[in-house]
Amino acid sequence: MVAVQIQVGDLVQASGHAGPWLVIEVSKGMASLQHPDGHRLSVRTTTLSVVHKATSPAGEVQPPAPDQPGESPTLFD
Repeated sequence: MVAVQIQVGDLVQASGHAGPWLVIEVSKGMASLQHPDGHRLSVRTTTLSVVHKATSPAGEVQPPAPDQPGESPTLFD
C-alpha cells in the first residue's frame, strides 16, 4: 500500500465517522476536518483515507480557464 500525504483541501474519510470530510488544517500528524453540515473534527492523519485529492498543493480552488468565445451558450443566446 502506498502512503498518501494528507493536505489542506483533500476530501477524506475518517475512520469511524460518516464522511467525507474536508481537510482544513494539518499540523504535527493531526488534521482538522470539516463536514459539509458544519461539524468539525480533529483526528490523527494515520486514521484518514483520501477520497479526493485537492487540486493544488495549498488546497486553493483553481480559477476556471478563460472561456473561448462561442463555446457555450449564454443567457442572451
